[in-house]
Amino acid sequence: MHAFLIIGDSEQIITNRFSMPKIPFVLQKIDDVRELKKILKFKTNQKTAIVINNIDSATEEALNAFLKILEEPGENISFILTAKNLENVIPTVISRCEVITSHKSQVTSHKNNTQIQKFLNSKTTERIAIVEKIKEREEIIKFVEDLIFVERKKGDYKYMNNYLNILKNLKLNGNIGLQVLNLVVRMNSDVK
Repeated sequence: MHAFLIIGDSEQIITNRFSMPKIPFVLQKIDDVRELKKILKFKTNQKTAIVINNIDSATEEALNAFLKILEEPGENISFILTAKNLENVIPTVISRCEVITSHKSQVTSHKNNTQIQKFLNSKTTERIAIVEKIKEREEIIKFVEDLIFVERKKGDYKYMNNYLNILKNLKLNGNIGLQVLNLVVRMNSDVK
């Protein structure tokens, strides 16, 4: 893997896990991507990591331009991206990275993991019954976060846009019932 996305407190993970030389780089707007392309024209003989902090605050235009570089960074180049929240990173960036989570809230408990697996392996009516039992906003937010974590761990990004949109809407006080319905219906209709 040549691209890593660290969610949460990244400093210790970067120090402990990546022993290669690191070059810090700020990527916020499209001009930064152009500058990065210029830098990457220079070849390096040793493995080097470009560290881009707060990728979740870059403009969507910049992130879309960055995707090609992220896919094909060049010989001996790796990217270490950091973000405070996974839901603020566009799914196309997430899908090209190994995601490393530093905070414990992203680690699902055995009970939650069992519930998520049951949800994923169920038919539509059973999925609705599972999520209808969740009444509190914080509980459904945790359920969707755990769903994202489990699917990402499996490398399944088919419904990631849906999950991230629902999570965003829930955090913006979107109607819980409507978001739960969207979660189930969109999984069964392949609406992206």
